[in-house]
Amino acid sequence: MSINVRTNISNEYKDIEVCINAPERNELVERLEKELSYVNSETLSQVVGIQNNDLYIIKTSNIIEFFSEEKNNYCRTKDGTFRIKEKMYYLEEALPNKEFIRISNSAIVNINHVKCFNTSIIGKIQVKFKDGTTEDVSKRRTPEIMSFLKGRNE
Repeated sequence: MSINVRTNISNEYKDIEVCINAPERNELVERLEKELSYVNSETLSQVVGIQNNDLYIIKTSNIIEFFSEEKNNYCRTKDGTFRIKEKMYYLEEALPNKEFIRISNSAIVNINHVKCFNTSIIGKIQVKFKDGTTEDVSKRRTPEIMSFLKGRNE
């Protein structure tokens, strides 16, 4: 079996898309899938959280938000709050940018857990989560959030 590779580069694409067309699923197809998923795994998919001297492996998809408080970083899930070792600047770079957005120097939110963005106060945005909690977007991050929301609407 031969492999033909075609590359189309154009600014009309927003993301890289790879499609495997094959007559059957075989070892080569599975190896290609595995290699491609490894290349794509540069985004952070889990973190280790600490709670009461217990270590938990937490999928980032289950994390509602990451936040800083008193020189420590934490992640919050529906199961509780966990201290983490990762720095906020690392999280901002390593998390999937379609799911996570930094709303202030001390908070990064998972938009899959966001109920809505409240803009009723002029010049201020408040994030309302599905679990009923809220976080304020810093004024410095407001234009970035508005751009993010407009980009998702297109």
